[in-house]
Amino acid sequence: MAARRLAYLTALSGCAVFYIAYGEWFSYLALVLMVLLPWLSLALSLPVMLTFRVRLEGADTLPVGTPGELWLQGRSRLPMPPFRGRIRLRRCFDDTLRWYDSREGLPTAHCGSWIATGERVRICDYLGLFAFPVKCDGPRTVCIRPLPVPIDDLPGLDSYLARAWKPKPGGGFAENHELRPFRPGDNLNQIHWKLTAKAGKWMLREPMEPQRGLVLVTMELRGSEDALDRKLGQLLWLGSHLLEKGLPFRLQVLTGQGLLTCEVTDEDVLTRHLSLLLRSGTTGDTLADRASAASWHYHIGGDGA
Repeated sequence: MAARRLAYLTALSGCAVFYIAYGEWFSYLALVLMVLLPWLSLALSLPVMLTFRVRLEGADTLPVGTPGELWLQGRSRLPMPPFRGRIRLRRCFDDTLRWYDSREGLPTAHCGSWIATGERVRICDYLGLFAFPVKCDGPRTVCIRPLPVPIDDLPGLDSYLARAWKPKPGGGFAENHELRPFRPGDNLNQIHWKLTAKAGKWMLREPMEPQRGLVLVTMELRGSEDALDRKLGQLLWLGSHLLEKGLPFRLQVLTGQGLLTCEVTDEDVLTRHLSLLLRSGTTGDTLADRASAASWHYHIGGDGA
């Protein structure tokens, strides 16, 4: 804008010198037109300025390390005059503030969430001589998701999967079955006819399901950036691994806002709560001293906590 104003003042000075030197009617007309030109531009720009809207555009979710961009998008039904503004970024983990640099793009080297807001947004007239502040539509949250980090050894998981079995309520399909004598009230569709013929008595093929206790996964949202990348990656891998084995689990994560507890029953729930963790603040506390009544418990910790 400063360059455009300087160019206008230079042109205005030239018209003034031209009028003083020659004094003809066309020099006077040129000077008057040059004086009125900014106000004419402002009058023509006013309708679009009153209806102009601006919002932040860009990716909502990115894998860690993937380049990403943000930009200010203006909207108007009329030809759009120039506008300018800056984007401020706030990291949810530690409230770090920084200005967005389009040459560098989004900071995606580590997982987490950035809340982007439009700051100092101003719209100019068509000549770019006048500028007025414009409110940018609400903030935009960009989640930098971790990559899965495999856990080499899960202590006790195989023995937990081989626990006792119990009859499946209501019957139906099951991978495992138990053979037992027929009792009054049993479903006739479950009778094992071949074994009944051999044994000489009614035998039943009863569906069984595993008798499992609470599966618990815990973690503290604390540590260095590398430690958080590793821990969140392990949480993503472990959650998917347990769900693939048909093991819903309880997730407890200590964050800066308190203890987050949820029952993870499918991938959608896991993804939703992982995004919630990325928007949370870190903590300095630990879950190490808290007792657990779970049948299988895995704590994601390690170096850097």
